[in-house]
Amino acid sequence: MPENKNEPRIIICNSGPLIALAGIHRLELLHDIYKVVLVPEAVYREVTCLPRLLGAQNITDCSWICRVSLLSKPDKLLTSQLGMGEAEVITLALEKKSHKVLIDEKKARRIAGVIYGLNVTGTGGILLRAKKEGYVDAVRPLMQEMRDNGYYLSDRLIERIAMEAGESNPDL
Repeated sequence: MPENKNEPRIIICNSGPLIALAGIHRLELLHDIYKVVLVPEAVYREVTCLPRLLGAQNITDCSWICRVSLLSKPDKLLTSQLGMGEAEVITLALEKKSHKVLIDEKKARRIAGVIYGLNVTGTGGILLRAKKEGYVDAVRPLMQEMRDNGYYLSDRLIERIAMEAGESNPDL
């Protein structure tokens, strides 16, 4: 679903994408595309609790990353099936009536989209949009750098995102 240019550009983000983008020094892409990034307390704690975590300091220094407390606890389905960060991201999206969430973990993406009707994107989707809007020249090297930093990305995912970005496989 295309973004409505008249709506505020806000996304609710899980820890994985923050860590992945901070680790390649591209956290600002979230601000370029969305302006405001909301993170629930569990996500904020997860990404900033270890100062040695890639990009932890960058995340705390970003004024456009807003830490938000939930009004209510995540429901039992969420907490029984997902980690606390993912559960709080979905709960916060429902509380804020924001239908755009940034989650990479497959099970959490499925639950957010299918059960709760949220519009889910992942780090690959952010990179695709960043390329489309002219913020990056290529997605494949950025995804490879994330992988080199220890962020799990399958070959299949990298190839799919690169193909969507119009980037052919350099090994072919």
